[in-house]
Amino acid sequence: MEQRMDGWTAYRHLFARRRHLRGADRPAAVGELSPELDRVIRRALAKKPDERHPDVMALAAELRIVLRAQLREQLRSSAQQWEDRSREPGLLWAGGALADLERWTRQFPPGELSELECSFVAASQRRARRVRWARRSLPVLAALIVLGGMLLRSMTRADMAEQAATESEAERGQQALLHGESNDAVRHLERAYQRGDHSAGVAFMLARALQPRMAELGRLTSSSGRMWSAMFAPDGKRILTTDDNSARMWDAQSSQLLFTMNHGDTVYHAVFSPDGSRIITAGGDGTVRIWNAATGAPMRELTDQRTRAKRWRYYAVAMSSHFVAAIDLMGRMAHVWDADTGTQIAELDNDGSGLAMLAFSADGRWLATSGSTEVRVFEASTWRRAATIAGPRVRSLAFDPTSPQLVIGTYDGIASIWEIPGGKRVRSLREAGESVDAVAFSRDGLLVAAASRDGTEQVWDATSGGLRTQFNSHHNKIYWVESDPSGSRMISAGADGAVVVSNVATGMAIARLEGPKCLVTVAHFDRDAHRVVGASWDGTARVWDAGSPYQRWGSPTIGPECDTVDTLVPDQRFIALSCRNHGTRVWDTARGELFADLPSVTTAGDDYYSAFPASTTSGDRAAIARGNTVEVYALPSGQLLRTIAHAAAVNTVAFAPGGHDLVSGAIDGALLITRDDRDGLALPASTAGIDAVLILPDGRVVAADANSRLRVIDPERSTVLADVPAPSRVRLFRPSPDGSRLVTISTRGKQTPPALWALDQFRLIGQLEGHSGRVFTARFVAGGRQILTAGADGTARLWDAATGSPGQVFRGDSHFLADATLAPDGLLVVAGGSDGLLRFWDVSNGRLSWMLPAHKSYVVGLHYEGSDLVTRGFAGDVSRWTLPLAAKVIETCHANACASATPGEQ
Repeated sequence: MEQRMDGWTAYRHLFARRRHLRGADRPAAVGELSPELDRVIRRALAKKPDERHPDVMALAAELRIVLRAQLREQLRSSAQQWEDRSREPGLLWAGGALADLERWTRQFPPGELSELECSFVAASQRRARRVRWARRSLPVLAALIVLGGMLLRSMTRADMAEQAATESEAERGQQALLHGESNDAVRHLERAYQRGDHSAGVAFMLARALQPRMAELGRLTSSSGRMWSAMFAPDGKRILTTDDNSARMWDAQSSQLLFTMNHGDTVYHAVFSPDGSRIITAGGDGTVRIWNAATGAPMRELTDQRTRAKRWRYYAVAMSSHFVAAIDLMGRMAHVWDADTGTQIAELDNDGSGLAMLAFSADGRWLATSGSTEVRVFEASTWRRAATIAGPRVRSLAFDPTSPQLVIGTYDGIASIWEIPGGKRVRSLREAGESVDAVAFSRDGLLVAAASRDGTEQVWDATSGGLRTQFNSHHNKIYWVESDPSGSRMISAGADGAVVVSNVATGMAIARLEGPKCLVTVAHFDRDAHRVVGASWDGTARVWDAGSPYQRWGSPTIGPECDTVDTLVPDQRFIALSCRNHGTRVWDTARGELFADLPSVTTAGDDYYSAFPASTTSGDRAAIARGNTVEVYALPSGQLLRTIAHAAAVNTVAFAPGGHDLVSGAIDGALLITRDDRDGLALPASTAGIDAVLILPDGRVVAADANSRLRVIDPERSTVLADVPAPSRVRLFRPSPDGSRLVTISTRGKQTPPALWALDQFRLIGQLEGHSGRVFTARFVAGGRQILTAGADGTARLWDAATGSPGQVFRGDSHFLADATLAPDGLLVVAGGSDGLLRFWDVSNGRLSWMLPAHKSYVVGLHYEGSDLVTRGFAGDVSRWTLPLAAKVIETCHANACASATPGEQ
């Protein structure tokens, strides 16, 4: 029995590691074995001892012989099957079967296996090696997959963090730009741009933030420390600066240093002599020095000759044709010398309260000094005190260039004009407020300006004392104000490191000149007012272009009575504007020219609006409703070409697109269409007065009447093609470019949403419902695919032009938006309204990107003329604006190193 079990165990041991040819790994049952093997097994299991193997070794030997023969046959069969099936990898041996095969084949004599069998064995071994390698690599691969997943997750998180950081920088830059903090805006938007956000919106904002730096024409650096003063030479070709060590002369065009005039101490102030031949400097070394303006050679050194000691730190200097005057830093003492001999003429005691000021009158007859407590005026022939003007706490003073008058500003916010030598106040300009730290007269003496510590800058009529205009461009302390030679512009320099050029007539900032990272104490125009130089405590003096970076031209305001909110102006180069009793003005917006000045439109009476004046697209005709007639004028001559008569007051006129055909409607419902050299043709009349008319591109006439009826007329056949009810009376028409759609805007009397009409089917598509309150304007944009509206709720809205379904909403903080349009590239929505600002939204995300001050009054209209923007103000003023391409600004600024650094670090 024991022998029988040993045999069976050997059998199980041998066959447990065999793989069946069909792929099974189980031991074979007895009935499944080959006859030879079955015979051996049956003998091993025989009941009679003499029929069994004598011992286990005999059984094993016989099994080996049988198995070897069987394995040899299996190898031959498997190899042939593998070959027949195109050497399919799945037929190769593996595992225990391959191990047995390898063990048995080592016992075969060389050459026993055929070439095919050898190939089969080799292929099985290669496959087994690959499987073993794969199994060994599996943990490594799994680890790599895990690590890769972790890395991918980390990278995803990093990308998300980077994206969040980029979006944060863009948002912070946007907020800084909207709040007028362009330096912060540049810093944040530059970071967003460098992180890879080159979207049109970020590029636009970055360009607008960089634009003020583009005005910089030159930068002059101090020899040491702070820059105290800077001014152009009388000929405008050179610039004189002073700093903590010297005075220096520069070429104004190239910014090259020409020569240095050393004091060895702070030079607080310098001026040119009236003839420009000499330079006078006031130094902290106790000297006032005179230099040759052409060479910088020293000519004379002036000191306090009575004490023979350089005890005074001279802070300010002034020169008349004969005298040089200087005052010490604390304002305690002023000295006067003969300009030619250097002889000290006078020593003038002052109140000395810590703020030194002095100035000669234009004729050199009077010298005014102050140490802050009061102003003392001395007569230059005797050097006796002629007048004392009590402050208290004087902060600024300036002489009238044309008469013996002095303007004084005090710490208590008082600004007033005083007569010299009488010392009598002749004009009180303001009585309270923040400290008035800077004052100035215009060159012609007609205007006087004062700037206060809260950033307010006011300009008065010097004769009447009436306030002409007011600015607040700095929102911080202002150190300096000055008028240009014409009196039309003012510059101010402030603690915010900016110089602002402002238009006196409009009260608007023309340019904000930035760059210094510290306060700017003084700024001057050149003689032509084309450039400005300012000195900053950051150690630089900068030269800027004084022109506007955006405004190409602007017309003067006419008056608040113009009230042109409801005026429909076509999107074209030549526009006609009527301003009540101020006539009708036709502007060539491309050239900034007043093309013609024509009579005013007359009112139609009752509940009808005044007719809009009309001009042709080519700008050669203008039509004006006057009473019961329409007057047609030639442009630009202004010659009256013809008069078209109606039986009642004319309420509306319109030219055909690109032609001279003119349609006019009267309050009796009559419609006339007039062509060149032909009498007017009467169209089918309405039963009520005509509110609005329009000629479509195909020649059809659209008219709306006081009964809220909309009619479409074929003028060639004098046939009414459609007569449909409108939701309310119509004030304005806006057709699509192809004339297939029409938007109507209701009158003020009954405010209903704009209506969208299909003119090819003469049906109402629907009303554009979404605005809260009145809608002022609507226009087709994006090639006629969309409609853009602007309303009293301060929003602009996009609509689908085919269906009238609502789209994006653009919100601002304006009380109302009177008009809106889409930029030619479709990337920006631009709107203007109650605060005189133009607002720019990014169409891709609806984000408010930028605001541009455009008009002192409301912005009542705007449109693109080419790539430029034309805007209209409530007071009848017109402006044209050019926004340099964002990519060009960024490229230029990077090339000129005006980006990628904060001011002063460039």
